[in-house]
Amino acid sequence: LGYVCGVLPTARLAAFERVLFRATRGNMFMRSATIDQLVRDPKTEELQHKAVFLIFFSGQQSFARMAKIADAFGAHRYNYPAKYSKRAALLSQALTRLDELSHVIDHVVARKEALLSSLAARHGAWRTHLARQKGLYNALNLWNYDLTRKVLIAEAWCPASMIEETQEALRRATSRSGAHVPSILNVLETDEAPPTYFRVNKVTSAFQEIIDTYGVPRYGEINPAAFTVITFPFLFGVMFGDVGHGSMVTAFALYLCVNETKMLALSARLRDDIITMAVRGRYMLLLMGIFSIYCGVLYNDVFGLMADFFGTSWTETPPRHGGPRELKAHGMVYPFGIDPGWHRSANELSFGNSYKMKLSIVLGVAQMLLGLGISLVNALAARNALDVWCDFVPQAIFMLSIFGYLVFCIFYKWSIDWVAEERVAPSLITLLISFFMSPGEVPAEARLYAGQERVQVLLLLLAFVAVPWMLLAKPLLLRRRHLARAGYKNVACRPTARDDPAAARGLLRSTRDHDTDEDSVSVASSNNGKAYAEEFDFSEIMVHQVIHSIEYVLGCVSNTASYLRLWALSLAHKQLSMVFWEMVMLPPLQSCRAGGSSWRCAVPLFFGFAVWVVLTTAIICCMEMLSAFLHALRLHWVEFQNKFYKGDGKKFVPFSFQTMVENMDDEE
Repeated sequence: LGYVCGVLPTARLAAFERVLFRATRGNMFMRSATIDQLVRDPKTEELQHKAVFLIFFSGQQSFARMAKIADAFGAHRYNYPAKYSKRAALLSQALTRLDELSHVIDHVVARKEALLSSLAARHGAWRTHLARQKGLYNALNLWNYDLTRKVLIAEAWCPASMIEETQEALRRATSRSGAHVPSILNVLETDEAPPTYFRVNKVTSAFQEIIDTYGVPRYGEINPAAFTVITFPFLFGVMFGDVGHGSMVTAFALYLCVNETKMLALSARLRDDIITMAVRGRYMLLLMGIFSIYCGVLYNDVFGLMADFFGTSWTETPPRHGGPRELKAHGMVYPFGIDPGWHRSANELSFGNSYKMKLSIVLGVAQMLLGLGISLVNALAARNALDVWCDFVPQAIFMLSIFGYLVFCIFYKWSIDWVAEERVAPSLITLLISFFMSPGEVPAEARLYAGQERVQVLLLLLAFVAVPWMLLAKPLLLRRRHLARAGYKNVACRPTARDDPAAARGLLRSTRDHDTDEDSVSVASSNNGKAYAEEFDFSEIMVHQVIHSIEYVLGCVSNTASYLRLWALSLAHKQLSMVFWEMVMLPPLQSCRAGGSSWRCAVPLFFGFAVWVVLTTAIICCMEMLSAFLHALRLHWVEFQNKFYKGDGKKFVPFSFQTMVENMDDEE
């Protein structure tokens, strides 16, 4: 008997077997088995599914026929010796070769791992070195080469407070490099606007990033971040005020602050935007939580419920029906915050809405007046009298005559006990409507004090006068200044050539010399070193001032109304907290109070508390906190900063190897 063995693609196995059967007329015996693993084809180098076959037959001619058929089907025939000794030797030889190849592969893999491990250990150092070299040569490309003196000259900005440190660094570099000629540092006088640089630390850096996101402060301009450190978390606390929720935010921020090294490393490793923002703004979160607790104590809210820290000043008659009725003692006042006696009273909601609405107006007007005050300081620092008298003064008059008066009426209304005087408290909404619609007349339901009509008419007249003042004064004064600088101020006083030719020539010469010596210097200093004045376009200045004036007048109304979001979000926060408590926690507590077995009380209470914690954390401490954060951000960017902030400066970016490496990490 003869035999043929080999390997064939699995897809051709059935057809191969049929052709063999027909060619030998059934005089053959074939066995086949599919190979489980993919086999690489020797010719195409592709992985394929193959099967091994073994055919037994009789006759030498049948061998040649079957070999040709196998080759035609693309099978690979292998020599399989007939004697057992040869087969054993061939198997031993194959196993030995496989073992040698296995050792070689293991050695190559181990060598690769060792090489890659050593490269990975040095990869960070290589990247840092490449980043430094790249940044160094980019900076050197900005230098100028002086061919006459054979030196490199660089012009750069440096904080004035670090001049001595820079000189000391140059001396150290000269000493370490062994240079024979020291580096020279000269301070240049320039009319170019310098970049803006502020020293920040880990507490103030998050607030400065908020300001820089809106716009980098102009050089010499007051930095709003100094005020945002307090006003931003405070306004957030006004909207998010709750002792319980504020304590949760404070605890989370304290954890980030205590483990800041570990959390910074975690954020750098994960590179997740949310985690990075939370870690970098950990001290901002801490202040937000503290102010939320403070405002929560003012509101007397703990997870939406009224707390009794110092004992209420009111009695309940009858208890739990109708709420508080009488004071425990005449003139008794709750020491701090809202008296818990308002809880469950008939007018709890209307009282809370009225109180928080007026508080929002007071805080909004106070912050906008702070912005106006900062604009005054900016104008005084720039020695710009035109901005003081043509922008700040009319803007302050307009703001104070309307909204400052509204704040005065709020405090005046709060200062009087209308119940003791047996009078109905006046409506401030009616007062504000009559202030504009019927000046000189005060309805009975809006009267606060005697002589109110004359005061309101005077304030309304001041507001009307401030609008054209704001609109026309600055463009007209700028036009007058331009004409005076152009030489048309004293044209009629100049002598003519017919009257006195010598005097006329002398006047022209002196005027020309004066313009060349003084005016050109002043023009150059005000135009960033340019020796010519910019073109004066009165129509463009007038249009700009009209837009600015209309924006301010309408903005005073819209911005004041925008601060009512403090009241709206505070109300929504309290009501949402109460809904979670009453719908999730109150039913299990009521079932426990009704009595029954401990299991019937513990199981619903456990699941109810778990659901309440999840809802409080996910919706209030995450989503509601993000909403309050965004609203506080809008109040600072739009309502506060548009009163004084230009935000068109250039940020000072010093040459730093560490910054280059961090930027490379961010790019990847």
